[in-house]
Amino acid sequence: MTAIGALLTAIALLASLVARAGVASAARGGGVAAHLRRLLTLIALLLALRLFGLVLASSVLVAAMMVVAAWLPLVTLRLAEELVRRHAPRAVKLLALAGAGGFSVLAVTLGLVWTGPAIIALALFQAAVVVAILMHLLAQRLTVSLAERRAADTLALAFALALPLLATDFTRLFPDLPFRGGPFAALVFVLACSRLAGEASRPLRLLRDLAVAAGAGGLVLLASQLTAAPVLGFAATASAAAALVLLVEHFADLSSRHEGLLLPIARAGPDEAAILAAHPLLANAVPLAADAFADLPEDLVTALAAWPVVTAAGDIGSGTLTGAARELLSRYGASHLMRLSSAPPRFLAISAGALDQDRLTQELTIVARLLERTP
Repeated sequence: MTAIGALLTAIALLASLVARAGVASAARGGGVAAHLRRLLTLIALLLALRLFGLVLASSVLVAAMMVVAAWLPLVTLRLAEELVRRHAPRAVKLLALAGAGGFSVLAVTLGLVWTGPAIIALALFQAAVVVAILMHLLAQRLTVSLAERRAADTLALAFALALPLLATDFTRLFPDLPFRGGPFAALVFVLACSRLAGEASRPLRLLRDLAVAAGAGGLVLLASQLTAAPVLGFAATASAAAALVLLVEHFADLSSRHEGLLLPIARAGPDEAAILAAHPLLANAVPLAADAFADLPEDLVTALAAWPVVTAAGDIGSGTLTGAARELLSRYGASHLMRLSSAPPRFLAISAGALDQDRLTQELTIVARLLERTP
């Protein structure tokens, strides 16, 4: 690894650790954030092992990197499944699991003496699983809320952009590159992670971030043309550093805005209108009165109104009732239905981001209970 390659890897490692710290709070509640933290942990570990390779070149270190890389597709698949709340096809899950176990065994046995062909086989395995993950995300994107769909699209875009960059890490396939694309693949992914919360989770915003990062490198290249200095590596470093700065800014901004629902509502007035206007998530939600579910049987609507909060992932009894709930959620692109009143049945269709769903469900339940006692 060249000095530029080492610097790019170090920047990507720092970015992975920043992203992991950024989702740590949400990850304690499980769900998407927990799977995301596991994936970021493996990415950071892989990048750290690459850096260790500068001072400790050995077949054991290569085997360790292969083991970590072998488990990345399976952990990524679990993240995608959680994001769209649908299991991937059994064949894809078996492929990811068998590959993770098989390449781990290969890495610590024959991989020690058969490194070249083993790494090529690992690259093909990773590519196959990532393509399957992309197909799963795109096939299931219409089954989730609008905000979750944007999150799925953002991650799908990140995977699509990262795949060719990851391929350049395999020197047997691309022996003459001045530096590898693996660190940039990590940066693309962690930038996507920083966009997974709320309205920020849009593919165009990820593309804008990447354009800003690429623009920083482009400015360095432009300067090199004026000075006749060969600075391709410095341009790559400038792009990576710009991506890191954007990442830190995103998570810092997210942290400053992530006060939850309850504190703004505690400051609000005592009536329903003031409570619903206290937080943008509630203020921008869609109110559902009788005409919104006139096509549903009255007994199903009454049964739905017995629940303070309904989500697509929640089990609310019979399959018919769960199906009715999912139909309403899909109809309004919502992740949650919060009850405003049970008689007459009124709801609020809320479209929330992919992270910290469990905590949001708990807070919405408290808000629904509060509204029951509001004049």
